[in-house]
Amino acid sequence: MEFSEVTALFKDDLKRVEKEIRKNIQSQISLIPQISGYLMDGGGKRIRPLLVMLASKLCKGEITDRVIKHACSIEFIHAATLLHDDVVDETTVRRGRETVNTKWGSDASILLGDYLISQSILLIAYDSESRTIQAIAEAAKELVEGGIKEFSSARKLSITEEQYLDIIYKKTGSIISVSCKLGAILSNADSMAERSLVEFGKNIGMAFQLVDDVMDYDSSEEILGKPVGNDFKEGHVTLPLLYLYRNSNSSFKKDIEAFIKNDKLTDEEFFFVQDKMREGKAIDYTLDLARDYIDKAKTFLNPSMFKESDYLDASFTIADNIIERHLATRPALNQT
Repeated sequence: MEFSEVTALFKDDLKRVEKEIRKNIQSQISLIPQISGYLMDGGGKRIRPLLVMLASKLCKGEITDRVIKHACSIEFIHAATLLHDDVVDETTVRRGRETVNTKWGSDASILLGDYLISQSILLIAYDSESRTIQAIAEAAKELVEGGIKEFSSARKLSITEEQYLDIIYKKTGSIISVSCKLGAILSNADSMAERSLVEFGKNIGMAFQLVDDVMDYDSSEEILGKPVGNDFKEGHVTLPLLYLYRNSNSSFKKDIEAFIKNDKLTDEEFFFVQDKMREGKAIDYTLDLARDYIDKAKTFLNPSMFKESDYLDASFTIADNIIERHLATRPALNQT
């Protein structure tokens, strides 16, 4: 199954999600729908809402209005974190377009993020299932903690791989994991199926962020939607850089230390580190770990628990697509 077939499987339901999103960004304050509309039109595959719905179908549930509202709630939280991250990182381009903070300013970006979080809460405020509210609240807390840990670890090559993996779980794995959990809860799945879907989401979330971190060094602006090397220049110490640093001689370690402290790196300096990263197998190491997470994720979707169906195939396709995002960049890179 191709990823396009997955979205086709949920075509009508994804339209319902979009309709719910549009309904909940309406306001008498004209700036709210103006900026929100710009943000929501900026691309993205709606992976988190898709996972809420997919998990629901795997557990033999229907895509009810309640499922759609929770899918929308998760997407609002995700969008809010992007807005806040772009302010913290002073990001100017995302998905090939100016970021909200570049176009309207940091104040507007922060306030809109706050608005989307409040709308997310409101969407589920009247839900009778306390476990869904608790799950979303816990995931939101993890997200914020992850952002704070990432901020406090910026430009620090002393962090361990374990600490880095904890950051990406909190920042990415937690919200993808809870997307799957919500689908299970909303479909009244048994505890074993729910735990399996939570672990599936956690592991593909880890892989997703690892691949994103690789693509900052080994992709193209067309694919990435922002300049390659952006995260490196902003001082984010991700696994490819940690691996390179850990396996370099003392002389090159000093070079890396100087690069990571410099907030005005040139493209030439980035390309130098990029070449060293490929030579030192830092990209391969990180991708291998991402593949391990994908393989582990698939083990939690046992056909004996989740019967063979288009929805099980779709789950595996989403997992595989995480790695394929990077593979799509390889021909272009090999020609340079």
